[in-house]
Amino acid sequence: MRTLSARILLGFAVLTVAFGVITVQVVVDMRRVENQFLLMGKGYVPLALESKDLARRQDELHQYVENRIQEDISERIKPELTRLRGNRDKRVRELRRILQSIESIVEVDPRQFTITRPRLEQIERSISDVDAVYAHFLAGARDGASQRTLASGAGADPESRKAHAESLLKLKDEERKLWDLINKLSDQLERNVGRTTAYLEQNEHTLRMRTIYLGITAVVLGLLVTLWVVITLRPLRRLRDGARRIAAGDYASRISERGPAEVRELAQEFNSMGRAVEERERELVRSERLAAVGKMAAMITHEVRNPLSSIGLNTELLEDELGEGPEGAEARSLCSSIHREVDRLTAITEEYLAFARLPKPKLAREPVNTMVSALASFVHEDLAGKKVKLETDLVAGDPIAWCDGGQIRQCLINLVRNAADAVAAKGEGHVMLRTRVAGRRIEIDVVDDGIGITPEVLPKLFDPFFSTKEGGSGLGLALTQQIIRDHGGDLRVDSTVGRGTTFTVSVPVA
Repeated sequence: MRTLSARILLGFAVLTVAFGVITVQVVVDMRRVENQFLLMGKGYVPLALESKDLARRQDELHQYVENRIQEDISERIKPELTRLRGNRDKRVRELRRILQSIESIVEVDPRQFTITRPRLEQIERSISDVDAVYAHFLAGARDGASQRTLASGAGADPESRKAHAESLLKLKDEERKLWDLINKLSDQLERNVGRTTAYLEQNEHTLRMRTIYLGITAVVLGLLVTLWVVITLRPLRRLRDGARRIAAGDYASRISERGPAEVRELAQEFNSMGRAVEERERELVRSERLAAVGKMAAMITHEVRNPLSSIGLNTELLEDELGEGPEGAEARSLCSSIHREVDRLTAITEEYLAFARLPKPKLAREPVNTMVSALASFVHEDLAGKKVKLETDLVAGDPIAWCDGGQIRQCLINLVRNAADAVAAKGEGHVMLRTRVAGRRIEIDVVDDGIGITPEVLPKLFDPFFSTKEGGSGLGLALTQQIIRDHGGDLRVDSTVGRGTTFTVSVPVA
C-alpha cells in the first residue's frame, strides 16, 4: 500500500467490511431470537395449553372410569363414555396438528421436540390400544337382556362375569397409564415453556450486550481508521507549510520526499518547482545586477578612458624628455611602471565597456570542429609557455551549430585561459577541448586537470565581480554565461578539488 488513495481505500474498505460483519451478526442474532419467539408463540405455548386441556380431559375420563363404571354398564353410561373419549382424542389430534404446523412455519432444530414427539406418538399408540380394550369391554353391553341378567345376577355365567371384570380392570389400568403419560407430556411442555422463556430473556440480554459491544467496536474502528487517514494525510501539511515558506520568499526551502507515492511524487515536483523558482529568482537578481553593472561600467569607462589616455601620453612624453642618460634611469623606471598600470587599467576599462555594450548575437550556421581547431591553434603557444599541454577530441562529422561564431570563440578563449591558469597553479598538466552531439544540442567541453574549484565557490562562480584570481575583474565568466544564454544555450560546470574542472558549453544544432 504505497499510494495514498490505496491506503485511504483500504481504511474505508476495512470499516465497510467491519460494519457489514456487525450488521450480519446482528441480523442473524435477531433472526434467531425471532425464530424463538415464533416457536414460543406458535409452538410451546399452544402445545402447553393444549396438553393441559388434554390432561384435564384425560383426568375426567380417568375419574369417570374409576368411579362410575362398575361391572354393570347402563345405556346412559355409554354415551357419556363416548363423549369423554371423543374429547380426549380431539385434544390429541389438535396436539399433533400444532406440532406439524410449527415445523412448516419455523425452521425447527431436530433436537427441539426429541421428547415431545416420541411421547405424543406413545400416547397415540396407547389410545389405539385402549380403544381395543374398550371395544372388548363394551361388547358385553350389546345384548340388553344380558346386561339385565348381569345386573340382577340371576342365571349369570360365572366365566362371563369373570372375563368382564378382568376387562374392566385392564381398562382402568390402561386409562391410568394414559393419564400418567399425558400428565408427563403436560409437565414436560410446561417446563419447555419455562426454559424457552428463560432462554429468550438470556438471548435478549446477550443480543443487547453484543449489539453494544459491536457498536463500540465499530466506533473504535472508525476512530482508528480516521486517525490512520489523518496520519496518512499528514505529509500534505508539509506541502502546505513549504508552499507558505516559498510564498514568503524562502526559495531555498525544501520538504521531505517521504510518504505515499502520490505525496512523494508531489513533494518531488514541489522541490523541483522550488529549485526552479530559486534559480529564476537568482537569475533575475543576476540580470538586474548585470544591467546595473552595465550602466555603471559604461559611465566609469567613459569617465576613466580619457584621463587614462592623457596619463599614458604624458608618461610617454616624460620618458622622451628624460632621454637615455644614466641620471634619469630611476625616473624612466617609474615611468615604465606608470605606463604598465595605465595599460592594465585600460584593459579593464575596455572589458567593462565590452560588457556594457554586449551586442546581440548574429546567429548563423557555424562548423563547430573547424572553430574549435582554429581556436586550439591560436592559443597553443600561449598555453605552452605556461607548461600546459592542449589536446582536442572532436566528434566525427563536424556538426553545424546555430550561433555567432565570434562570440562563442571569445567565450571558449576565456574558458581555455581560465583552465590554463588553474593548471599552471598546480605546476603543469593538460587542457582538453572536446565536442559531441547530444540530441538537438552540440556540447563543447573545456576540461582541465588543475586545482579544481571548492564547493563553496561554485554557486558564486558566475556572479559579476566575483573572482578567485588576484587582480581579476570578475566579469569574464558572467560575460561568458550571458553570451551563451543569449544563444539559447547553457553553461555548466563540474569540478572536484585536486582533480580538475569541466566547463560545458551547450548550443543549438543548426
